[in-house]
Parts: sequence; structure tokens; C-alpha cells
Amino acid sequence: MQNQHKRHILLVCKARHERAAQLGEEIRAWLTGQGHTADLVEAGLPSSLYSASDLDFVVVLGGDGTMLGVARRLVGRNVPVLGVNFGRVGFLTDAQPEDWHEKIEECLKGQEPIRSCMALRWSVLRSGAMLAEGAAINDVVVSRGALSRLVCLDIWADGQRMGSLRSDGIILCTPIGSSGYNVSAGGALLYPLMDAIGFTPVCPFLNTISPMVFPGKTDIQLQILRGSTDCYLTVDGQEGQKLEMGDILYVSGLPSAVQFMGEGTSFFERLRTRGFVLQGSTGNNTGENL
Repeated sequence: MQNQHKRHILLVCKARHERAAQLGEEIRAWLTGQGHTADLVEAGLPSSLYSASDLDFVVVLGGDGTMLGVARRLVGRNVPVLGVNFGRVGFLTDAQPEDWHEKIEECLKGQEPIRSCMALRWSVLRSGAMLAEGAAINDVVVSRGALSRLVCLDIWADGQRMGSLRSDGIILCTPIGSSGYNVSAGGALLYPLMDAIGFTPVCPFLNTISPMVFPGKTDIQLQILRGSTDCYLTVDGQEGQKLEMGDILYVSGLPSAVQFMGEGTSFFERLRTRGFVLQGSTGNNTGENL
């Protein structure tokens, strides 16, 4: 370890989680004892440390929600993220708390593989002016408000009009986000390393447009039409923006926008252990069934 290149590591702990904070302090003390620079922040709080020019990698002590929030801050930075699971599902995390020492040593030595995944870039225009913009790791969702009325949308893909849609909403997701709300709404489960955008209407009226999968480079445009109830834009289930009639939402793919460290459990094993895939036991169909 004495000849190892010194690194700058940011540790991000799940908000208001005592065990994650304690382990974060333990890891920071160990890293500084090895001669590395290590900073510790609580997830969700503003910090300039995310944009440090010499940042080598980030360790997130939390669940998938914490991972999503951190990854959005790092889109396009080429700064990989290692997740230590303090959540329930752990699709995005790669290490368990008891294994942190071995995993971080491998990261410091450059022995952990890095998986590059796409993200989504979104923006909202109102009366021709930019209202809001950002990135999404899992999904961008347009949905109705509290009233049981439909959202009315006009939809384009790469400048070609697809048609109008009346529904409870619409989901645009990345491959790694496809196993969440998207699948629950009847959308396709996409392999994580694909460069694709999932497009899934939520309870469409008369099924005018079916779920689809677009190439990742597709530019998708949604416009809120007259007759819509209160509707909202939600990003990764964590950030929200109220939309108005006439607002235009633009969504496009960002290839290789986020990097996750570690090879971890295979995609299909994660699906099996989390109930997405059932193991066949009789007859000729002995594979997995979604």
C-alpha cells in the first residue's frame, strides 16, 4: 500500500442514518491513515465536493435512492461510484457493509471493473423559455395530480409526430431504471448495458399508443394539451416539477453518462433474488420466466 497512488475519495452517507454515518467515519479514518484524501458528506445536502476536479471515485453508503441522487450529480463527470448497501433492494449497490475494506482496497488498486450506463437529459420549455432542466438515472415521468382525470399529451420522436395520448401519465426510462415503475406499468425490462429508452404509457385510454423501446439517441418531445388535469414531472422519483398546459418536455439519451464500480451479482441473479424472475421446475421450460 505504501507505493499506491494517493487518491481523493468522497464518502456520501444516507441521510439521517446512524449506522451509515458511523461506517463513513470509520472508512474516512482508514483512508486518511493510508495517505489518501477522504471527505464525508450527508446525502441530499449541497456540497462543492461533488465537483472537485481531482475526485477519483465516490463511495455511497446507502440504498438505491441515495445512489440515484449522487449519480445525478456526477452525470458526465467520468467519476465512478461504489455503492455500499444500507437499503432494501440494492440494484445499484455492489458491496455489503461488512465487505467495505476489501472492496475499497480493490477500488484503490484499480481492480474493480467499471460499468458505464446511460442517463437521460431532460428540459422543460414554457412559452418558449427554459423552465427547468436536469438529468435522470432511472426515469422521467409525467403523471396526473390528485384528481382521477387524464393527462393529455402530444408526442414526437426525432421530430416525427407519433400522435396524441390520454392516460394517467407516461414513463421514459433508462435500461437500469426499467425494472422499477416502468415494469410495474407494463413496460419492457431492458438489459442494463443497452443504449435504449423505454417508453411506457400508464393506463392509456383506448390503448392508442403501446409501450415501445427507442434507440438511446432518440429525441422525444411531449407537450401538455388542453384538457389535462394538474400534472407533474418527476425525476427518479425524487425531484418534481408542476407542469402547465402548453409546456413542452424534451428527453434524450446520454450514453455512458454514469459509471458504477464493481462487477457484483449478475443481472439475472439480481432479478431472481428480488422476485422478478421465477425458476422453472417442471416440463421443458426449465429456464427463467419473467
